[in-house]
Amino acid sequence: MKPFPFCPRFSRFAPTLGAALLVSGSAWADFVSEASRFQSIGYTLADDQPVPVGFDIEVVDSSIRSVSRVEVGLVLRGVDGVGGFASEMFVSLSQVLDVAGSTELRTANLINGVGISLGDPIGHGYNGWDVTLADDAVGGDIHGATLLDGILAGAFQPDGRVQPADTQRPLSLAVFHGQDGNGLWRLNVADLELGGQMRLESWSLTLSGATAVPESSTWTAIVAVAACAGWNRLRRRGGG
Repeated sequence: MKPFPFCPRFSRFAPTLGAALLVSGSAWADFVSEASRFQSIGYTLADDQPVPVGFDIEVVDSSIRSVSRVEVGLVLRGVDGVGGFASEMFVSLSQVLDVAGSTELRTANLINGVGISLGDPIGHGYNGWDVTLADDAVGGDIHGATLLDGILAGAFQPDGRVQPADTQRPLSLAVFHGQDGNGLWRLNVADLELGGQMRLESWSLTLSGATAVPESSTWTAIVAVAACAGWNRLRRRGGG
């Protein structure tokens, strides 16, 4: 087995150097989970309001340079005496960034016609939500969460679908990974059908991530150490 050119003279230092690089690689940034940013709204959507209404939280004090987790709190429920119909609602989260003088927009779909599928064009009819949404939430996909009546509560994963009957979920909160924590974060809410009517009571935004972006040279060196260590393991197994 032919070695990598640098491995024979490099291999005896690889464990020590690898450990040093991993330490330096982790020292370039701290991982932080910032306090939740909360906005009380109290806005009643018009019945059949298909054009989303936006509610902004402008973040200017975040220390996060590379987002790795986003959590959204949402309290959206039926108007007293009228009641809501869950599958009529659409909710998304967008981040507007100014990147090198141009605007960059990313969007995750949080709720999109819950319960609607190819076999069920009507979907769920419960009365709203008092939930937190995160990609790693233990409650699973909110699109399939069932409730006969009342307010759905708990921690769920965002819908993420482009169209309500889709099975793929490309528009999860992971669309924000790697982004700066600062920027204009906008919750967009729409009522897509006639029927129930809902009121947005409040929403919140919780960001977690690293306080700096790693230099490419650090990652190149770490990959080189890993490659050399892997080659040495293969050489020992093969007797080379």
